[in-house]
Amino acid sequence: MTIELPPTPWFLIGAEYGPLDGLDTAPVFNPATGEELGRVPLADVSVVDRAVAAAAEAFPGWSAVPATKRARLLVKLASLIERDADRLAAIITRDNGKATADARAELARAIEHLEASATAPASLAGEVVIDILPGLDSQLVREAIGVCAVVTPFNFPIMTGLIYWTWALASGNTIVIKPSEQAPYAPSALAELVREAGFPDGVVNIVHGGRVVVEALCDHADVASVSLVGSSATALAVYARAAATGKRAQAAGGARNPLVVLPDADLDTAADAITASVFAMAGQRCLSSSLLVAVGDIHDDLVDRIASRARSLVVAAGTDPASQVPPMISRAAVDAVSAAITAAVDGGATVLVDGRTAITPDGGYLLGPTVLTDIGLDNTLVVEETFGPLLAVVRVATLDEAIAFVNSSPFGNAASLFTRDGASARRFAVQADVGNVGINVGVAAPTAQVGFGGRRKSFVGTVHSQGKHAIEFFTDIKSVSTRW
Repeated sequence: MTIELPPTPWFLIGAEYGPLDGLDTAPVFNPATGEELGRVPLADVSVVDRAVAAAAEAFPGWSAVPATKRARLLVKLASLIERDADRLAAIITRDNGKATADARAELARAIEHLEASATAPASLAGEVVIDILPGLDSQLVREAIGVCAVVTPFNFPIMTGLIYWTWALASGNTIVIKPSEQAPYAPSALAELVREAGFPDGVVNIVHGGRVVVEALCDHADVASVSLVGSSATALAVYARAAATGKRAQAAGGARNPLVVLPDADLDTAADAITASVFAMAGQRCLSSSLLVAVGDIHDDLVDRIASRARSLVVAAGTDPASQVPPMISRAAVDAVSAAITAAVDGGATVLVDGRTAITPDGGYLLGPTVLTDIGLDNTLVVEETFGPLLAVVRVATLDEAIAFVNSSPFGNAASLFTRDGASARRFAVQADVGNVGINVGVAAPTAQVGFGGRRKSFVGTVHSQGKHAIEFFTDIKSVSTRW
């Protein structure tokens, strides 16, 4: 699909939707070709102030809108995304590089989140106790907290933001979104649909930029909360800065997401799920796996099956219908994963499938599937995130050792177990110290109605996203005691 976009992604501030001149800019590259697509404006503090002021002005009116009417607007936005899915998917693929099929899947998930958040009115109900003392009635109500900031990543430029801000809107808050400067056009295009759906001016605001914007949102006195998805270092820094000014914050960080395979597992089913988890979207998903834990004597057989599948995958631009491993987001990302492979080999690892052969230094940001074996438990690939199409394989003797390995990780985002044994599955689900567990599932992604977990370096905060947890985060309680 041919798409035409402006030279810079547009801002949405109050009633103003369009470009902002006079700002510094940074290049936005096409991951498929390495060519410059346009320039993303880098807003300064004054632009953030304007956006927050617009959101703050809109807040009293929006929070007074009946919750069911807010829900209807979210459903309307979902229908508009579905209507324009071809165009939005093309923009995501151009910005992000992911395969068109994955871009369409992202939009389908975005619609699910909008529809799930439309059920929020039921969760906003309060509590009433009559005659809690003689003649005294006690009421507990939930109220919106104000202006909520959402900082989104490049890998799901539309869907990940919606995990947060659709629930914020459903709860009666107004929002300021800071998209990734690496994939800014898709959120900007979504703003058109927000306006078409009929959201009042100032309820949704989009400000493009970099670190300055994030820090300004963390510092701003009129911002009530900050939600972010980024690296572990960024998550910790944002949480600390937001908390220092009294804000509530939730910050998702990095991950490793080990996949554990027991000897009794269906190895073909496991190999298919592992291949999809590790290499789809070039491994650039927070729930992608990059660690395989082979238990017992199945190592060679399982790894051979995965390696065979990896070698057959098509590495190509996301616009190619045959693409199974699309480009990474940047040249720096390719270089980082390539350096991690080299360092692992220097540390004694064996390269079974080498994706570095797909690298084109003067072209797009391709890196093929890579499978490494002979990984020691102290290898850097075990304790450091590699956000790319790379699988590191470790061996352990028992399920107990596998669980201990999972729990020793500095990350705690997700882990999955492949087995036919119900007792083993239950023990893993109970004992794995991670926020999201999969059983015979390669990507342990909770549905939109269920909370999204995360522990240790994978999440900083006390209240998670999605479902009733999102309602808790984006509202505050008020107790009312009444005597007549």
